[in-house]
Amino acid sequence: MAGNCSWETQTTGRNKVCPGMSEAPELYSRGFLTIEQIAALPPPAVMNYIFLLLCLCGLVGNGLVLWFFGFSIKSSPFSIYFLHLAGADVGYLLSKAVLSTLNMGGFLGAFADYVRAVCRVLGLLTFLAGVSLLPAISTERCLSVIFPTWYWHRRPKRLSAVVAALLWILSLLVTSIHNYFCVFRGREASGAACTHMDIFLGILVFLVCCPLMALPCLALVLHMECRARRRQRSAKLNHVVLAVVAVFLVSSIYLGIDWFLFWVFLIPAPFPEYVTDLCICLNSSAKPVVYFLAGRDKSQRLWEPLRVVFQRALRDGAELSEAGGGMPNTVTLEMQAPAGYPS
Repeated sequence: MAGNCSWETQTTGRNKVCPGMSEAPELYSRGFLTIEQIAALPPPAVMNYIFLLLCLCGLVGNGLVLWFFGFSIKSSPFSIYFLHLAGADVGYLLSKAVLSTLNMGGFLGAFADYVRAVCRVLGLLTFLAGVSLLPAISTERCLSVIFPTWYWHRRPKRLSAVVAALLWILSLLVTSIHNYFCVFRGREASGAACTHMDIFLGILVFLVCCPLMALPCLALVLHMECRARRRQRSAKLNHVVLAVVAVFLVSSIYLGIDWFLFWVFLIPAPFPEYVTDLCICLNSSAKPVVYFLAGRDKSQRLWEPLRVVFQRALRDGAELSEAGGGMPNTVTLEMQAPAGYPS
């Protein structure tokens, strides 16, 4: 538990001193944003089983999302975003599942250390990609609601795919730079460069991405409130976007507090490391549940196919009808993109 550690300030930097750390094998690493090199005590053994069970459930759910959004449901601007978001969640959950399996078995040796290093790099890459996709989703949804005519008639057709690809490239670039300074060269050799990368990661996630995803959602909530006063139903897609962003913001509170206290006040993490990682795993595993709850029809007594449920979660009939152009406001067309969007 990081709260049992103390800090010693020396001329060469800060060193973390934890009682009994020298005898503990490094079977478990810190989260991806508080990257100070520490040999933390492993979490309770039961936590590895909880992580593995949660990751397996999340992999199944996000795998279904990848299948339906990628091959079964007609492509739309937001289905492309959710497809990439599910891919990022699959990568993070897979890396965490492998780490939990190695921790449960107590695997040691060069090969096990190499697998752990690869999983940490993959986890950082997919975590950053997922976080960077959320501002793009919330901003584009806000624009589609406030400026529907411009959005549906003048928006570039391949914008979603291009934006998602650029965000993946940016995440890969940041991950590569961080891995070069903090892993390849080593923290002691890199010195201040690795520390600056750690600070940059926190600023990127908490001071850039979080406001960029929260402000458009606030505008979307205000728009939905105006609709409620006019007794107009809001599209299900609005609820999906708001729920996905809210789940991330709530689940990242512990990680944000940890990063803020560590880099601003030099206070060790007040929470166990596995608590912050557990919250991130819950965030990655909860998105398929959000799609299911938003898309299910309460009036249907019988079980509906998941394809229909996920397709209904992308329903955007209200804004399509406002955009003009004679688009029928039927259930079928509400769940599809305007003609011409790539699949």
